[in-house]
Amino acid sequence: MKQKRVLSVQDISCFGKCSNTVALPVLSAADIETVILPTALLSTHTGGFQNYTFLDLTEEMHRILSHFRSLDMRFDALYTGYFGSAAQLADVASFRPSLMAEGGFVLVDPVMGDGGRLYSIYDSAFVCAMREFCRGADLITPNVTEACLLADIPYSGDSYDAQKMDAVLEGISRLGCRCAVITGVHFGENDIGVVCRDFSAEKSFTLSAPRSDAPLHGTGDVFASALLAYLMNGFEMREALRKTVRFVSAAIHDTEADLESHWYGLKFEGCLGTLSDDVRMKKIERTLQ
Repeated sequence: MKQKRVLSVQDISCFGKCSNTVALPVLSAADIETVILPTALLSTHTGGFQNYTFLDLTEEMHRILSHFRSLDMRFDALYTGYFGSAAQLADVASFRPSLMAEGGFVLVDPVMGDGGRLYSIYDSAFVCAMREFCRGADLITPNVTEACLLADIPYSGDSYDAQKMDAVLEGISRLGCRCAVITGVHFGENDIGVVCRDFSAEKSFTLSAPRSDAPLHGTGDVFASALLAYLMNGFEMREALRKTVRFVSAAIHDTEADLESHWYGLKFEGCLGTLSDDVRMKKIERTLQ
């Protein structure tokens, strides 16, 4: 089988385990060639660190994209996370048709905010630009705050409420994406999980796992990267989500056991073998069919 190739468009935080420093090892463990397009270069991520450095890479992104196009480089999936500006969104959107292989998959993790608040570097114009960028995506993975922003519905907490979630998903459906997985949904006091809506098939389901009280950075990046890894290896959405939730839960467990020295990001490395084994078994199943 031809090896799949993914273009990961998000920042490089040199220390802290998020964005491309998560996408590269997770996707590589799943036998996926991972090419990165950095939107910014930071010394650390912004959660809990002070005086971090930040280098905007908007101009360099355009030059890199132009070079990729000149090489007629094609990708089986486009995976996007943190963008530094609406201009970056527009630039990637303009190059997208020329970069995608036939039948290519687009996953947008619409990084904008959390806890009911927009991140300080963003404004309402960026939210509008992100809504447009999500149009036509195969999958988006917003947290509850980002889902409300995309749907233009007031945020009222992360707790699961079927009526509220239906309203949010109805709003997201107008963006024209094929599927949405809303992360960080609180199912009661002790459980956290996801709500998935396949708009093309009009199907929904939820998955949950025990909730951690620890302030864990980069969990969404690990989740989106693992989910894409499973999907690109032929797992159906429900099975891919189940395995992704298991993978993230195991990483959280390992992190909590070493939280004092690992507070800055998920200790996911010890779980990569499970991901690799899942992918290997899927490939064996295919050869036997």
